Amino acid sequence: MGNSIFQSIRKNKTGILLIMLAAFSTSVGQMLWKMSGHFLDGYFVIGFFLYFCGALLMIVAFRFGDLSVLHPLLSMGYIFSLFLGSIFLGEHMTPFKIIGTCIIFAGAALIGGGDAD
Repeated sequence: MGNSIFQSIRKNKTGILLIMLAAFSTSVGQMLWKMSGHFLDGYFVIGFFLYFCGALLMIVAFRFGDLSVLHPLLSMGYIFSLFLGSIFLGEHMTPFKIIGTCIIFAGAALIGGGDAD
């Protein structure tokens, strides 16, 4: 089983990298929207651009890996958002958020390694 996880990651590595960049880009874009003071200020425009780039990266990523592996990895965006909100917006990390983050990460890791031929 351990070897099959590495085979799956090797098989989908470009797609995994792109989908992780997509999740991070959309998370930063959404954070900038929240930081925006009003419609069409700098934060909003940059956030929109990053969200758009994340969407494009997601589309491209699906060409380099299996949908059943890559799409669930978009859930990493929740983890990125939690840390970005905590660091840049002063949002509080609760024990339940930390436990939830660990569960999301474990699930994404298990799914990402689950399709070796």
